Amino acid sequence: MHKSAASSILLRRVAYGDYDLIVTLLTDRFGKLSLIAKYAKKSTKRFAGILEPFAALNISFSRGRRGGLAVLQEASLASPFPRIRTDILATAYASYWVELVDTWLEEGHPQEQLYRLLDFTLKKLDQGQTEHSLLSILFQIRFLRLAGMSPELGRCSSCHCSLEDKRQERLMADHASGGIVCSGCSHEGGLHLSLGTVKQLQWLGRGDLDQALRIRFSQPSLDEATSFLENFVPYHLGRSPKSLKVLHQLRGGTVT
Repeated sequence: MHKSAASSILLRRVAYGDYDLIVTLLTDRFGKLSLIAKYAKKSTKRFAGILEPFAALNISFSRGRRGGLAVLQEASLASPFPRIRTDILATAYASYWVELVDTWLEEGHPQEQLYRLLDFTLKKLDQGQTEHSLLSILFQIRFLRLAGMSPELGRCSSCHCSLEDKRQERLMADHASGGIVCSGCSHEGGLHLSLGTVKQLQWLGRGDLDQALRIRFSQPSLDEATSFLENFVPYHLGRSPKSLKVLHQLRGGTVT
């Protein structure tokens, strides 16, 4: 039996029989893992109260020689993110982020950058000093890059002209073509974005995470960027996360 250790963030848990839980985690060393936590439902001492969604955990687990589901042997709480759990809107944002990771990522592929991104945004959300929507924009634009689904933000994704040449025009999102289109390639009913919003998304998508959060969005730009990403991500993910629907309801409407 081989035993391993890792830092992790819990993405999802489901009941397995009368006593056990199957937990899915994003780890710093092994990527996404599903582990069985034996007697986690029955015992009041074993893993008591810590196997909760988006909790940061230090874990050890073992793999049997015959394969099958690895077993969670020990888990200690690195951070419960208590402020997130007492704020229903923050909980909705955190749930959206972990569902994106769980939906996209296959098991067994190391994803240290994605782990660092999720850990960073959850910590900032728990600190409560950065606007929820800005953290979500940061997470989504970086997630898209790591997932190989980044939108084209420098050129029209249809005619490929430079968007810098369209300073006086309102640009338009076009999810099917993978980014932003100029007014000459736009169509009726699309989501409009200002050039300023597009440039801020570019800046937010690169460099140091802490430095990226120093970018100041106006409220209209926050709204535009939020609408763009919360439509773009599900389109290219191939499904609409359930947690995103809850987030829309809590904010008082759907994103168009």
